Amino acid sequence: MKDKREEAIDLMKNAQYGAAVPLFLDLLESESSSISIHYMLGQCYKFNGQLSEAIESLEKSKELMKGVDSSEWNKHVYLALGIAYQHNKEFDKAVEILKKGISICPQEWDLHNSLGLTYDLMNNLREAVNTYTKAQEIIVATASKQDYKEIEEEDGTKGLFFDPGKTYLTLQSSPEYCTVLNNIGGSYLKAGDLESAEKAFKESIEFIPDGFNYPPPHDGLAIVNKKRNA
Repeated sequence: MKDKREEAIDLMKNAQYGAAVPLFLDLLESESSSISIHYMLGQCYKFNGQLSEAIESLEKSKELMKGVDSSEWNKHVYLALGIAYQHNKEFDKAVEILKKGISICPQEWDLHNSLGLTYDLMNNLREAVNTYTKAQEIIVATASKQDYKEIEEEDGTKGLFFDPGKTYLTLQSSPEYCTVLNNIGGSYLKAGDLESAEKAFKESIEFIPDGFNYPPPHDGLAIVNKKRNA
């Protein structure tokens, strides 16, 4: 038989957020200092559209992390809290939280991506593009590191060999890269830079993984063409 935590997590995984909330609240009666329970409760509230409750729970999770050396938890909590503030249209607070998360976890592309989206929603398009571009650079750097391999020369010396073709395939293997490129294109489109928007949307389309249904860059490119032909 599943215990209450397992049941709550299963409900959350199956997007039954409203049903999971009371179970997480019950768990907090005996585990009030649990970072993970406050975090998961906050996520359930967020996905259920209860943004004030989500922010309260995620802020509590953030407070409990003080003195805890866990970059993984820092990333998840600051990202979720920043997005909750963003959805609640508290953009300045979202920027503050996401920047704090980046200061702790500077190589997490999704923190930069969410900060870029926040700037985009604030119509600060220059900062949006700059921040999205940082996310793009992190993704490329991570993919490139995976594609270095050590080879031995004929004289017995060893060196690192980089295969750019393999990096291309790595970037095409997950939605991360095409998502950021689409976001860059969207900000350029809002700014009226049709040439840069077109370039970003086309590159995003090129890197859409096989089997991944992702219409946004196609839609963006269609808008660019429509504006040009108007």
